[in-house]
Amino acid sequence: MLHLETITKDNWLKAISLRVREDQLKFVASNAVSLAQLNFLENFQAKGIYLDEEMIGFALYGIDEDDHEYWIYRMMIDQKHQGKGYGKKAIQLVIDDIRDIKEDRHQTIKLSYEPTNEHAKRVYEKIGFQEVDGLLIGDEQVSRFAL
Repeated sequence: MLHLETITKDNWLKAISLRVREDQLKFVASNAVSLAQLNFLENFQAKGIYLDEEMIGFALYGIDEDDHEYWIYRMMIDQKHQGKGYGKKAIQLVIDDIRDIKEDRHQTIKLSYEPTNEHAKRVYEKIGFQEVDGLLIGDEQVSRFAL
């Protein structure tokens, strides 16, 4: 069964050993970089995405200090487990976790992705994320999910 677990001193090495496919490296920062960023992000959490007892993915999400809404900064599934529907299920787990912890004032979840990452775009759209027209962060397209 797919579930989330907090990244701790006991599982962080597994998290940084996860890898996307070679052709996806340009789309997502490494998990080591994400864990380093966590030191400077208030109200963020890093979670391992587990299939039963095995960590197969990673997510980093929390309240962005600029707009005070929830953002999914990182979402990845290890290359050995891609193409099995786990990414879509993992995003839903993150959405559910945010729903459980958010305050009433939080009405959306945002994320961004490289416009050339067609697969990510399709997965996010299937879940209900909608692109925010004309809103780019750096070169990345922003999409929003209404809670």
